[in-house]
Amino acid sequence: MKQLMSFVFFNFQASNKSGDWVEALAVAVDHVVEVKDFNFTNIKIILLTNFMKPTRSKKNIQMILDGIKDEKKIEVDVIGPDLYDTTNNSPDLEWAREFVKETNGVAETIESTMNFLLFHKKKTTKPQPWNVDLTIGPYIKIPVTAYIRLNDDKIVEKWTKTIKDPVTSKSSSTTAVVRDKGYYDAEKQAKVDESEVTKAHEFGGQTVPSSESDKFLQYQPGDKSLSLYGFTNANNIHWQHFDGKGLHYVFERKGDKKAQLAIKCLIEILHENKLVGVVRKVHNNNNAPKMFALMPVIDTNNYMCLSMVSLCYKEAIKYMPFPPTNIRKYSCTKDQVDAFKYLIRTMDLTNSYDDTFDDAEAFPAGETVSPSAQYLLDCIAYRALNPEKPLPQPRDEIMDLFKIPPMVEKRCQDAQEKIKKLFPLKKVEEKPKRRTKRLLYLNTSNDPSTIGKPHDNTNNSGPKIALPKADDSDYTIGTINPVRDFSALLGKGKSLVDLAPDMTEVIESLLYYNLDGVYTKAITTMTHFRGECVKTDPSIYNNWLLKFKVDLSNRNRGDLLTLIKEKGVDFILKSENNLSTFEKTDSHEESQLYEMDTVPESTEVAIKPEVYDMFDDI
Repeated sequence: MKQLMSFVFFNFQASNKSGDWVEALAVAVDHVVEVKDFNFTNIKIILLTNFMKPTRSKKNIQMILDGIKDEKKIEVDVIGPDLYDTTNNSPDLEWAREFVKETNGVAETIESTMNFLLFHKKKTTKPQPWNVDLTIGPYIKIPVTAYIRLNDDKIVEKWTKTIKDPVTSKSSSTTAVVRDKGYYDAEKQAKVDESEVTKAHEFGGQTVPSSESDKFLQYQPGDKSLSLYGFTNANNIHWQHFDGKGLHYVFERKGDKKAQLAIKCLIEILHENKLVGVVRKVHNNNNAPKMFALMPVIDTNNYMCLSMVSLCYKEAIKYMPFPPTNIRKYSCTKDQVDAFKYLIRTMDLTNSYDDTFDDAEAFPAGETVSPSAQYLLDCIAYRALNPEKPLPQPRDEIMDLFKIPPMVEKRCQDAQEKIKKLFPLKKVEEKPKRRTKRLLYLNTSNDPSTIGKPHDNTNNSGPKIALPKADDSDYTIGTINPVRDFSALLGKGKSLVDLAPDMTEVIESLLYYNLDGVYTKAITTMTHFRGECVKTDPSIYNNWLLKFKVDLSNRNRGDLLTLIKEKGVDFILKSENNLSTFEKTDSHEESQLYEMDTVPESTEVAIKPEVYDMFDDI
């Protein structure tokens, strides 16, 4: 509108002649009729006037109206006073009503028209067709065209970074931002040439490089296609199975009557039998294939097409365990259920406004604007006009989108009070967490003698505070460097018997909770612990390893049992220390197996239903 007003101001000169609304309408009709360079499918003439000046061309009104009706493409819309006001008997309003009626136009008041300008509207663009053949089996191919019906587009498609001019505080017209892509080696602290960089994939914690020859081994989805795999009942497709960013409408190819007949027949069969088609879509050559659901769409105006929504794969579903709620403890009474039904009826958004409003529904689906998008567009427009002023707060019209309609808020007060009485809520206080023994003790110092000593953070400039000294007993063996911690604590006078439980617990943690399959740290720790036990008391190591092997057998960890034998960290034999009771590494396996076989078998116990009810009430 601003560009149009500027064009009129600079290219047309005002004259002393005056005209009324009928003469202005005649000039507009003559102009659109003479323009033959464009093939318009529909022409709208908007007449903006207050009808305060009566027309002087009453004889030409019928002739102008007949000329507009002959064109059949011209629509006259009137913005001004209320044309259907019964208290105003102006003949000009009667003629204006006739123009609107005969051309299927619209008449709006200025007040109601301003409501349409409260929010930003997305620019209407011509949809881009996606032409493909819908293949059903090896022989049937139906030419179809798909259009995007819903799409999760960004509010602002692209942000451009510019240099700020320090004088004008606007984008600089002489300096621009240039992007340069480079590769940097963090270890060598140097830039790497692009030719020395290779692509790789992360597999677990390992980087696996991929060469050019590996591309031929990758899955090739094929050419652009839309293949129908089969049909399933509509009840098998739930809303949580839908994926993707939008919705597509599939029509027959324009001008192909055979395709129109085939698509119409397919839509009717899917609708009658309540079926859904499952198709495989490859958007372009060698694009990743996706699965879609084809569902029939039949509009009330005999409008028929297929809607296409993306279906998710199994890997995209996140499974979350929830506690069971179908027990007596959580069963609701009839009064509680009726209270929620009453609340739902009172909060019905389809009946949110009285007769003074055009529509009684609040927040209609597909018609409610996004508050964040509107505020962002307001800020961009304001900053363009006022580059040095701070951004304004959101308008009242935007803030009203966050509010509950007053009629609904007043209507549901009684229902809310009733629910508050039937569902008494108690604040749950979180219990303080108990401090357990730390397995991971982070010691940042490389000196083993610093274990158990407090860090010296004394600052001579600040006040001196007498803090209690750290107790050596608070420090234990951690999984970061267990050999160093064990040696340091052993050197401070702690006995091997006292350190053995912590050492064995660390070894078990390193073996059980290992993710990369490399047990170097665990084997090194076992070797060091075994060596200390060989010097003093081998029973400490042998008794623990005997129980640990039983636990590994119960967990079916034969790989760890084999690893212990291969790395030479098995039982301490009598040949290594005379105090050992093991002649061979397998000398105690028979007795241990006998103990495992004597575990009594569990018997089935019949529990009465009253006992289950008692646990439900707890």
